Amino acid sequence: MAGHTGGTSARMSKRRVAGSGSADGDAGTAFWLMAPALTLYAVFTLLPIAATFWLSFNSSAGFNTSARFVGLDNYAKAAQDPIVWKSLVHTFLWLAYHVVMAGGLGLLLALAVSRLRVTQVFFRTAFFLPHLVSLAVVGVIWANIYDPFFGLLNTALTRIGLGAFTRGWLSDPALVLFSVNVASSWQGFGLYMLLFIAGLQNIDHSLYDAAEVDGANAFQKLIYVTLPGLREVTTFVVSLAMINGLKGFATVFVMTNGGPFYQSELITTYIYRLAFQSQDHGLAAVLCILLSLLALAITIVFNRWRARLSQ
Repeated sequence: MAGHTGGTSARMSKRRVAGSGSADGDAGTAFWLMAPALTLYAVFTLLPIAATFWLSFNSSAGFNTSARFVGLDNYAKAAQDPIVWKSLVHTFLWLAYHVVMAGGLGLLLALAVSRLRVTQVFFRTAFFLPHLVSLAVVGVIWANIYDPFFGLLNTALTRIGLGAFTRGWLSDPALVLFSVNVASSWQGFGLYMLLFIAGLQNIDHSLYDAAEVDGANAFQKLIYVTLPGLREVTTFVVSLAMINGLKGFATVFVMTNGGPFYQSELITTYIYRLAFQSQDHGLAAVLCILLSLLALAITIVFNRWRARLSQ
């Protein structure tokens, strides 16, 4: 009996050793299979992040031989730079404009287009087409629309007797950020519209039938059935719009280059100006870190709000 027990234990020990060896082999195989992807991730993601932190503590000479450690001087310089604070305020405004205009217009068009039967595919395609156009091209198109002398907008206002409302849409400091954001939102609303239409198609139609039995009108069905049914899609669209808003660069760069008088300057355009025009790499690196922290903070706050909303 004791011999039989001892033999069984020996066989189990051999199996454990064999299993451990097999697990080690699988881990080694997995590591070598992931090695190319890990290498690319390290070279193109981790290394630039590390280089950005290194630059933020060095002089603006960047990677050349005259670069020297300056501690927190670049951070102090950023805190004392009024353009940094102005571009930060503009970035928040840009974010709010984009969420409201692109997301709001996407929702309104989704509600309208989803009611169509015969022409729904046509309008879905037509409204989505601007999203396929490059933001740089969108900037050129809308810069011509806003032209104060020959642009489509001022010409149309004059022709219908509203010449008093003609403006220099890209030269007026009070209007320029909003005007450029209209162009950017025009490029983005088509994607949000498709997401809302997909959400509308997933709402149980028996809820509308029950609301009709209870005597609800169209507005009450929108408030108590449609909008609650779009809650998940809405949170996704808002998060996507916020991410796209933080990446705002191309339309501002093409249409105004941050002007006039820095009134359309965003953090992203100011980073470009510092890094590639002023060669102030240290301050640009500080702003890159600031933008990353801003995106991280917004993501955390938004996800907590979303979790609380779903409870």
